[in-house]
Amino acid sequence: MRVPLDYSKPAGAQMNVLVSKRASTSPAKRRGVLFVNPGGGAGSGVLHAGKLSKPEAGGYTRLPKEVLDAYDIIGMDSRGVGHSEPPSCVGEDYWANLQPDPDRPEERDKSWQTWQAYSRACGEKQGAKLKHLGTRNVVKDMDRLLTLLGEEKLSYLGYSYGTYVGTAFGELYPHRVDRMILDSSMHPEEPQLWYKNSTGQIRPGERRQREYLSWIARYDNVFHLGKTFEEVDAAWKKMLGDFRRQPHGQLKNVGAVELMDVYVANIAHEHYWEPLAKAMADYVLRNDESTVLDWATPAGGRAQENYIASLMSVACVDSDWPADRETIERDFTELSEGADFGWYNVAYASACANWPAGHDQRIVPSGRNLPPILMFGTERDSTTPYANTVAMHRKLPTSVLVTELDSGTHCVFGSAGRFTNPQAQRIGAEYLVNGVLPAGDIGIRPHPLPVPTATTAAAERPATLSVRE
Repeated sequence: MRVPLDYSKPAGAQMNVLVSKRASTSPAKRRGVLFVNPGGGAGSGVLHAGKLSKPEAGGYTRLPKEVLDAYDIIGMDSRGVGHSEPPSCVGEDYWANLQPDPDRPEERDKSWQTWQAYSRACGEKQGAKLKHLGTRNVVKDMDRLLTLLGEEKLSYLGYSYGTYVGTAFGELYPHRVDRMILDSSMHPEEPQLWYKNSTGQIRPGERRQREYLSWIARYDNVFHLGKTFEEVDAAWKKMLGDFRRQPHGQLKNVGAVELMDVYVANIAHEHYWEPLAKAMADYVLRNDESTVLDWATPAGGRAQENYIASLMSVACVDSDWPADRETIERDFTELSEGADFGWYNVAYASACANWPAGHDQRIVPSGRNLPPILMFGTERDSTTPYANTVAMHRKLPTSVLVTELDSGTHCVFGSAGRFTNPQAQRIGAEYLVNGVLPAGDIGIRPHPLPVPTATTAAAERPATLSVRE
């Protein structure tokens, strides 16, 4: 799809936006189009549409069959993301080198300088294009796509950052919304949307880590890292401390930051709990770092560089940020006291503090003129803390909130088969297909946690993120 770079100049420069459609599996039951957004700032809607609709090895699909019958599943790589002309700011090897660790006070100057230099490079290389890559233009692209598809309305399934996209679309085009699911929401009103989300993850992230290490302790017969949280925590601290003291790998480019890229990104979802624990056991007990290095060694190359540029371009433009280093470091010092990796998210603030494109005023949802909306959240979500979901629910008077109780996972509906919540699947499908919502806000039982066995092979390499959502 061709879209204007600047909607105030529709005949001016254009951008290419990649779109995919998986047609309804039962035309007689088709009721419309379902746009899906995976969140992440730089998550690919095209890839996520495939993930939700393509059967897993056992035949399970993340979207129930009745939903696939009822909708064309539409994936869109937002402008500047994935296959939709992602920006490039630095050389392909910029992120393949060892990154300074801001959790070490002596490296904070270098970390700040690295990200500030990166911001300047983005401005020099991308110029005026950067200011057009935020959510305000993404929702205009969605409206344009809906028209090109010949549809009057869309239904929408958005996760995490995708909840901001969905509510922004609903605020600008409420008459074009049919049904909407918002799963694990960002805060509806915070002017410093991305900054407060990054600082707001620190304490929930520590709680999530404790849950994970306590889970490892319950299966000492598999991992042999200790029978208590304290024992497993000591094993974790040994591994992190080793990588913090000196770089590892053939090119000496794997340190604490590179290790955290894998670790933090994947403890949010239980899918990779077992292989991460086995990698830790290999390192701590057998002095075998091969699996850790396989996961944590930065890939470098154009794809990683594009991904980080996309992520920063969205986050930095979408909302206001503190402009001075003193404020940022004061906040992180206060929030990170006693944490192993509390400064991990400072990369966002370091890059966005003086972003060359400036910052948009965020779109605040009013909730006016919207149809009934279904929301999901979990009580101990460390990526988009549950308080954000509650705040979003209060802002949207037509919404009903389904909470997965006693759960710390990130996102509920449409999870992988092994971690699916059958009750959430039933509620989501009933709403999307028939428009039926629970009578009021409800809590549902959590999905099962993994049960590891000593004979289970380590899983594939976890998905890595260079900075958290």
